[in-house]
Amino acid sequence: MNTTVISAMIFGIIQINVHTTLSNDAHASDLKMINDDVVLDTSSNIEWSKDANLAKTLCDSQHILWQSFDPTSVDKGTGRSASSICEQGGKMNWYEAKAWVSHLNAQRFLGYSDWRMPQVAQHDSTCSMQISLPSANNAIGLGQGCLNSEISHLLHDTLNNPLKQHGSCTDNCLSDTGPFHNISQDMYWSDTEVAGDTSLVGVFSVESDWQDAEDKTSDLLHVWPVRKL
Repeated sequence: MNTTVISAMIFGIIQINVHTTLSNDAHASDLKMINDDVVLDTSSNIEWSKDANLAKTLCDSQHILWQSFDPTSVDKGTGRSASSICEQGGKMNWYEAKAWVSHLNAQRFLGYSDWRMPQVAQHDSTCSMQISLPSANNAIGLGQGCLNSEISHLLHDTLNNPLKQHGSCTDNCLSDTGPFHNISQDMYWSDTEVAGDTSLVGVFSVESDWQDAEDKTSDLLHVWPVRKL
């Protein structure tokens, strides 16, 4: 992670009609399976890829969807090949991540053409830090406990995992992953550009339960496709 950018920011497949409840567990009561690959969070009306590291899974299986993706042609990408991205765990810079999601849409992955990356809520009073930025008109919420961001909402409100900032867990706070698999402890990109500075986008770390901002080209992060109903 490029800590310089973070410090600067802180301080200056096809849908079916019958939805089956996943389980009787209260933690999963808002989650419904759409099919084998998509999970609906009814509390936010967001459908999530069941696989939280889809790029790596498709690459490992030599799926045609990944083989037909050409990251070397992505403007402001890293220039890496698809196989190189796979070797690095499916991590991409933001421009590659956007191109990958666009590729999913162009190929109508699972019958949909409106996939995107999760969003973060910039003006979020639930965050542990409220940072005033002239470009944002009012305070930007960063840090831990940002419950209005989509990944955090899924992990904490829907799956009922403890918030790290409350001290109820000190290491890995992800005790309940529900039906999802391949959830990384590392950072995930969001689709949310920072108000007034579109070179930065919101990011979320599962391991540290931390929302922050990152330069689009400064790091390689994971991509979790979602779609809003």
